[in-house]
Amino acid sequence: MSDSDARSRPEAGVKIPRDPEGPVPGEVLPTAEEEAAQAVMQWLTENRDTNAGSVSILDDHKTVVVYWKGDPPTELQQVVASQPVPVSIRQAPYSRDELVAAARSLLEANKGVISSAGPNHDFSAVSISLSSKAPETALATLRAQSAVPIEFRGVQDITYGRPSPRTPDGGTS
Repeated sequence: MSDSDARSRPEAGVKIPRDPEGPVPGEVLPTAEEEAAQAVMQWLTENRDTNAGSVSILDDHKTVVVYWKGDPPTELQQVVASQPVPVSIRQAPYSRDELVAAARSLLEANKGVISSAGPNHDFSAVSISLSSKAPETALATLRAQSAVPIEFRGVQDITYGRPSPRTPDGGTS
């Protein structure tokens, strides 16, 4: 009898392991920063605004930042102030809607050249990935035709609906 059979049949005399008792290990508990970021993101989701950006925890794992175009609403400032860890609101030069519209426009005008496009993390540019079949001058051409800055993420081909990572020289990573 396999272990899985024994676990499903308590009458077999095998003790069924229980969920661990006691505290959950720290690495699976959300940090105060993660909880603050989640609370602010929930507010942004429930209170859609065209100037909304995003919420990030920076690389130091202690800094929570909300990116927002223009003056943030009082309600958002109250949510930010009520968090157990400091959360800062930084000015974003573009809103999510502006960058999504720019990304869509770039994708539509450059089929087969751009693999993916969307707002970057701080809402200062559109991040793009190029197809490995894109001409060498594609990035310069895209930057010249775009009304917003472009951040290059790399070369990535889409295969069967899934991205296939590639290095900028065309080899696999």
